[in-house]
Amino acid sequence: MKKSRLGRTVVLGVVVAALGIWWLARAYEVESATLLGFLMTSVVFVAGFIVLALAGAVALRTLRRRRPPIDLSGRAGRAKAGQGKSVKKREKRGR
Repeated sequence: MKKSRLGRTVVLGVVVAALGIWWLARAYEVESATLLGFLMTSVVFVAGFIVLALAGAVALRTLRRRRPPIDLSGRAGRAKAGQGKSVKKREKRGR
């Protein structure tokens, strides 16, 4: 459901931006060919940033899958050595 809301928001933003550019072009008497050139330049610019963001996300995901997670608590070393559990009163267990 959130994806459809995001999609509607993106489509609405694109429509509003295109109408804004069209309105400004008519207000300042810019030719339609120039307007389309500006519009395509902005589309290419935004698409380039989207591609960069996707490449960064893929790179981060790849790094996370290849490297083990970092344990900042300091417990990983003890747990691997079998010292993570309490050893008090071992003889009284099971009573």
